[in-house]
Parts: sequence; structure tokens; C-alpha cells
Amino acid sequence: MDDLIREAEIGDEARKFVESELGKAMLDRADQQLRAAQEALETVDPTKIEEIRSLQNKAQMARNFGEWVVELIDRGENALTQWRQNAES
Repeated sequence: MDDLIREAEIGDEARKFVESELGKAMLDRADQQLRAAQEALETVDPTKIEEIRSLQNKAQMARNFGEWVVELIDRGENALTQWRQNAES
């Protein structure tokens, strides 16, 4: 039960983060980095393997950031639902 409460609290904190100015700025920055990496991949010399790899890593890191936050929110909502169901039984 404590794990569900902790998970729900983390999800709530993640939601507050997304709604905050800092969260909005960080998600916007991650989106900018993703777009910049994708654009650079369109024009990079195909023989520059290390540069391609670096750009792919930047794109993936930026994408992961947003996905991690959404995952925390989803897990928190699921934990809250589970906790409520447990409390009703």
C-alpha cells in the first residue's frame, strides 16, 4: 500500500512539474533539441559515423525525457486507481 501511495505522489509531482514554468521550459528545450538533431541528421555526411551516432543519441535523449515524465504521470494515476480500489474492498 505504501508503494502505491509513493507512486501516486511521484506521479502528482511529475504532473505539477509539467504544468510549471520550469517543466514547460524543459520539455520545450527537449523538443527543440530533438528537432535540431533530426534536422542535422538530414544533412550530415553519411560517412561521419560518429557524428551520426551523436545526433541519434541527442534525439533519443530528448525523446526519452518527455516519455519518462509521461510514464511517471501514468504510473501515478494507475497507482491511485489501484489504491482507491483496494480501499473500497
